[in-house]
Amino acid sequence: MSFRQMLPFLFLNVIVSAVVVLSILFWWDSRGGEMAALAEATATAELPPGVLPTPNIAAPPSGTAAPEAADAAAADSAAADAPVVHTVQAGDTLNRISQQYDVSVEDIMAANNLTDPNVIGVGDSLTIPVGGLPTPTVPAPKAIAAMPSPIPTEAVAAGQGEIAVTGITDPGALATESVQIVNNGAERQSLLGWTVRDEDNNAYTFGDVSIFGEGAGILLHSRAGSDSPLELFWGLEEPAWRSGETLTLWDAAQQVVATYVVP
Repeated sequence: MSFRQMLPFLFLNVIVSAVVVLSILFWWDSRGGEMAALAEATATAELPPGVLPTPNIAAPPSGTAAPEAADAAAADSAAADAPVVHTVQAGDTLNRISQQYDVSVEDIMAANNLTDPNVIGVGDSLTIPVGGLPTPTVPAPKAIAAMPSPIPTEAVAAGQGEIAVTGITDPGALATESVQIVNNGAERQSLLGWTVRDEDNNAYTFGDVSIFGEGAGILLHSRAGSDSPLELFWGLEEPAWRSGETLTLWDAAQQVVATYVVP
């Protein structure tokens, strides 16, 4: 076939190639327009039918940890606060455990109430006081209720007793002469300021002396001596009493309480 005969075929091939190229360019140009329209619709929130919007997830506020991070931090904090427990294995000693956790043997013993550092058993759980032993909490002192104020005892009024002179022992004998005074009442009787007098107006004045009731009494000796709760001494150098003489007992108000005639 000559070149002149092939020329129509070449021309046809060029035309077909040009048509194919132009078709591809037209298709690509139309495709680019659809992508631009889709981008514009997304930007204006007017999406074409069938296209779902991309969810917008807000970022957490600045300085706020994500929930997963917060949970992890809380778990780490709880783990840090929890006491360290070591399970004793074969070959373990307190010294080796002490070196492993950098805690003194004494602190480990104190935390577990151990008395012998050489006595631990396999499988025992030992609390390891990492960071030191906890500071003991001192309980607050309990409030002490105020005690009620004591009610003062009322003083026994004078005259409540029943005072009587019941006898004089050995009148006229200074060494043994004495007057016996008895309280026959139920209450204590104070004799402060009372006096015993004879017919010659010799008088003995009582100091701060009391006689309890129910027949209790005291002795007033004529001679000198040392007073006691039950015996008093006038301090005379001669006997005070003679037979037939009348003894008179006066109270602090100078009232006669009792009389007694010496036998």
